Amino acid sequence: MIVSTILLSPENVYVDKDGNLPYRPNFDKDLLREVVRGQRVSFKAKEMLPESIASLAYSSHFPNVGITIPEIDELTDLLIVIRSADHIEGKKFRFDNFYPILKLKDIELWRRREDRN
Repeated sequence: MIVSTILLSPENVYVDKDGNLPYRPNFDKDLLREVVRGQRVSFKAKEMLPESIASLAYSSHFPNVGITIPEIDELTDLLIVIRSADHIEGKKFRFDNFYPILKLKDIELWRRREDRN
């Protein structure tokens, strides 16, 4: 099972027009650190992650953690969504391939739809 995490605004925005992430809740960076610790991430993902987190993961052509938006959409079986309180406009993540199994104030769990190839 591939588990990934994504930080989203209440409107499902993952990055604003200037390329900035929404404001992170206090626990988000620690959660991301633990999700990637000892796991395989793509070479592109390794370049995007802060060094303090990237150093915990291995680079691979066969990642078992999705970090980039296409990886999350294509590979992820269980998606941990961290909700920012930051209302921003920008690029939205689409949940077409997922359905919710748990929604709390700051954190949600989404599962890949089984009807997808």
